Formats: sequence, C-alpha cells, structure tokens
Amino acid sequence: MLQKTDLLVEPLVVTRRFAAPPALVFEAWLDPKAVGRWLFATPGGVSAHVEIDARVGGGFAIHETRGDTLATHFGDYLEIDPPRRLAFTMGRDREGPFSRVVIDIVADGAGSLLTLTHQISPEWTASTPAFRAGWSGILDGLARATGEADAPHSLVLFKTFEAPRALVFKCWTEPHHLMRWLCPATFTVLFVDNDLRIGGKWRAGMRSPEGEEFIHHGEYIEIERPARLVMTHSWERNHLEPAALTTLEISLNEQDGKTEMIFVQSGLATEASALSHRHGWTGAFDYLAELARELGAADQ
Repeated sequence: MLQKTDLLVEPLVVTRRFAAPPALVFEAWLDPKAVGRWLFATPGGVSAHVEIDARVGGGFAIHETRGDTLATHFGDYLEIDPPRRLAFTMGRDREGPFSRVVIDIVADGAGSLLTLTHQISPEWTASTPAFRAGWSGILDGLARATGEADAPHSLVLFKTFEAPRALVFKCWTEPHHLMRWLCPATFTVLFVDNDLRIGGKWRAGMRSPEGEEFIHHGEYIEIERPARLVMTHSWERNHLEPAALTTLEISLNEQDGKTEMIFVQSGLATEASALSHRHGWTGAFDYLAELARELGAADQ
C-alpha cells in the first residue's frame, strides 16, 4: 500500500521520444508477449513468467531469471486510458511495499513522447540514480520492442566498499589509485592520465594476460565531491567492442563507515557489449574493493 509520506518525496520523472505512434507504445505495456522482452528486462536476463490482467483493479506479475537469481515484480493497475495514460503500483514482492508509476503518452509528430513519473518511497531515495538508469534502460527496451532496433543498452551495477566514500571517491579520481584497479580481472593497468575538472579529459590503458593492449578515454561532465562523478567513456583501442560513446555515472552513499556505490553505464551499442562491460567492470570493482579496504584500514 502507498503511504501518504511517499508524496513528500520529489518524484522521479523520465521522458523519452519514440518513433512509434502512441497506440503502439501504449499497447506494448499490456501485451504479455511483448512485455517479457523489455519490461524489467536486463542484459543477459531470461524472461521466466509474465502474467497480465489488463483492467483497473487487475494486476501483473513479471519474473526474470538473472543468473542464479529470480527477479520478481508485482503490481496493480490504477488507471488504464488508452493510448494516453497508464498508472500502476510496483513492488518486488506480492505483499509489497509498493510505489506508484504513471505513464503519460502524447503524439509527437509521427511518433510519441512518453513521460514516466515514479513516486519513490522515502527509504529508497538514495537509490534514485539506479531507478532513473533502470527506467531509462527499460524505455530503450520499449523502443526496440516497438521498432527501433538501434536503441542503446544500459548497465547498472551495485557494490559495497569497506571504506568511507571520500576514500572511494579518491580511488575513482587519483591516478596512483586508478593504477591499482582500473582493469578487468587478470588484466594489468599500464597508465592513467586525468585532468579532474569539468571538461577535463581522462585516458587509461591496460594489458590482457595474452599481451593485447586496450585504451579507453573520456571527458568529465559532473564532479560532486565526494558523492557523484559523471564522465564519458569510449574505446580508443579495442577491436572486441563496437564503437560507442557511453556515459558513466558513479553515485556514492555512505552509511556506518561503508560506501554503497551505484554504477551506471548508458549508451552501449548492443546487449553483448553490455554483458562484456558488466564482466569487465565486475572484476575491476573487486580490485577496487581490495584497495578501498586497504586504504580504509590504514586511515583508522
């Protein structure tokens, strides 16, 4: 059940334009055959169960297998006004807790403009960047489901570090720390150069166990010490990945001396590329966790 206190939190609003007309975009939200391909779908996930009772008072159950985990989503429909408006509750468990999501769709030339408003519960406000990235990725999936085959893919990762966020932020921004972790597992960092300012550049290289060298680089877009870092990312040398200019968003939240990191990479060209980057970043973040633990212990 939604709580009155939820309304005190500023809602999350995400907008996206679609090439498809409003009727097609709206129908995709209630079509069981389509929903399993994009709603709450993640790179590498497999749709396990979709159940939709498309009426006011009806509900949905959408499950996806993610490795060894079954991700579940439940909700009830509050408003159904085709092709303009859809409102529903959403939660991870059948018994709740639930938050409210409203979808508004208007014609935009030959296509559509969709506005998604998510009333997030107060206890989840620290995860707003993850919700925003999740919905943006979901709407990219909706675009692919309605005919935009080249819509980008997104990656969202979470990691907890045994160190204050000021130290974790330094690990993300100081070259001598980046040399310790900015590469996949079993790789070696070759160099890191950066100019930590808005519009400043960064560039780093790495070597695989087979001796192949890779170089990536980008530009700093946002720097909010020690909570948030946003920068572009592209590969200067990597024949394994399709060309793409992506964006990295790092959000750091500290609690009880530990740091919860939300990492988002958006703009990836293919699902295979998203999976490849997930593998690479997962190994890198294990290295980062070791470094953060070491620095945190030394700082005590």
